[in-house]
Amino acid sequence: SSLDENLTAACNSACSCIRELYNPVCGSDGVMYYSPCHAGCTSVNHTELSMGKQVYSGCSCVGGNVSRGDEGFAVAGKCSSTCHHMPAFLSLLFIIICFTFLSSIPALTATLRCVPDSQRSFGLGIQWIVVRTLGSIPGPIAFGSVIDLSCLLWQDRCGELGSCYIYRNSAMSQYTLIAGIIFKLLGTTFFLVASVLYQPPPESPLSSCESMNHGTEHMGNLPIKDLPEDGVIVNLHAR
Repeated sequence: SSLDENLTAACNSACSCIRELYNPVCGSDGVMYYSPCHAGCTSVNHTELSMGKQVYSGCSCVGGNVSRGDEGFAVAGKCSSTCHHMPAFLSLLFIIICFTFLSSIPALTATLRCVPDSQRSFGLGIQWIVVRTLGSIPGPIAFGSVIDLSCLLWQDRCGELGSCYIYRNSAMSQYTLIAGIIFKLLGTTFFLVASVLYQPPPESPLSSCESMNHGTEHMGNLPIKDLPEDGVIVNLHAR
């Protein structure tokens, strides 16, 4: 495969490196290598540590800007990387989260207006069952597949794929952004279709009868002393 071709080069062809042993090192040229063997390192400096990490010397595959003469070296661990757009990303993420939760109350109100008064509790229960089902079952599977697409190096366990060692950050950001946009567009489309097709339910005659009965019962509960003796209410403001 292309990965095997990239791991094997003339500088480490005599080392007989095995792919099952994943021990990343960061070369002095800023490139991360699969292991010290794949970097062509011939010795370990037991007396010198770089920020508490082991240093390998005599690395024939390490090239570029080498600061120790003609001898390349590597430090145990992955190469560190910095993200200069983190503040902008966090600000945009905060705005997206705010707008996501702002739509919760309008969606709840729309659900209550689409069902009869006697079935509001049932409608809310069905809605949350659907939301939890879609979010708990296909949601993690879909995003897990998107994340797996950005894997650059898989663990090899006797011919079977294990966990992912390295992810391609640029691909992961693009795939997750595309997936989020698709889901947001689907949600917006469903809201628009529901708004166009919504028809207000007719007023239930039972509710009006109940309100009239409630008013009659309220008048019947008034004390008798509050009513005139002759049963006629006199307007005191009339002249």
